[in-house]
Amino acid sequence: MSAMKKRKQSVSKEEVRIISSTTSTKASGEKSRLPMDIILEVFSRLPAKSIASHVPIDYPIRVCVPACGLLCTKDEWVLSRKKDARMMICNPSTGGFKLLPKVKTRRGRVMTYLGYDPIEEVYKVLCMTACERPYIQKAEQHQVLTLGTGKLNWRMIECPISHYPRPRDNEICINGVLYYSALESGSWRTSTSMIVCFDIRSEKLKFIVDEAFKDFKSPSTLINYKGKLGILSPHTSGFMDGIFIGFELWVIDDIEKPTWWRHTHIFPPLWDTLVAQARINIVGTTGDSEIMFSPTVVSNPFYIFCYNMETRSIRRVEIKGFGPVTGQNIYTFLNHVENVKLIT
Repeated sequence: MSAMKKRKQSVSKEEVRIISSTTSTKASGEKSRLPMDIILEVFSRLPAKSIASHVPIDYPIRVCVPACGLLCTKDEWVLSRKKDARMMICNPSTGGFKLLPKVKTRRGRVMTYLGYDPIEEVYKVLCMTACERPYIQKAEQHQVLTLGTGKLNWRMIECPISHYPRPRDNEICINGVLYYSALESGSWRTSTSMIVCFDIRSEKLKFIVDEAFKDFKSPSTLINYKGKLGILSPHTSGFMDGIFIGFELWVIDDIEKPTWWRHTHIFPPLWDTLVAQARINIVGTTGDSEIMFSPTVVSNPFYIFCYNMETRSIRRVEIKGFGPVTGQNIYTFLNHVENVKLIT
């Protein structure tokens, strides 16, 4: 009985509401789930009554690209409809999490990015508010929150250029700079593409605009290519499968004076055999110049695919441990860093 009371005090009702939202079903419109080990760790501390009652289960959740071992829930909170919805930081290594303060805004949507500065060893969350519609939304009210400072507060920062973050593209943090892609206006056909650079330490926003960006297809994938910003642009505007022949790699050598080089990679014949009809996306690169591709839904067996840009070889790797679950959406992230620090 004493152990049960101790568990009951370890997590507040507010935290129960947020964590339990990850259990929504596919039928309710869920796009993704937090890692199952986090869910199980949190639920193991709760009495069954707390899990089963007064709990909303219709919050769709995505997460930002991890930064030095931490995750942050992303941009699915529609604050005008879910007054109790709050973003949170999670640590998969420890199972810990921390709710972030509500973003003060009258707008219906919040777009979120997580970055890390290795010099000052600090995490910061960048968020931008936007109207709930249309689909491609103008970023407004840029705000920053620093973790590990005791009481957490959102701070307004200035943004010199109006832009529309591309909702289907990823972000990447390299050496203390957070990058994400955006459009000059809300139109796919007439707008100029750009790369937004957020310096974690100075909290300044810079923009890379280049005529060559008009060739980028969506979605494009931002990657860390040997310490430099790279963009992988597949020869398709959607999912890839065995019939696609390759992609282009763009790498920027100097952010201040944007100098690009690009190279076209053609898949070897084995690509068609291994990938076949699997619907996959580019998820990033490893340190040894391998590009990883992953399906967007869980299957049995479940494979990821690896293409080495230097040897131009392809391999398939089976990932085990999902059990009998199939058909659920999945997000794959690379280069996870074990982080045992407590979230403060």
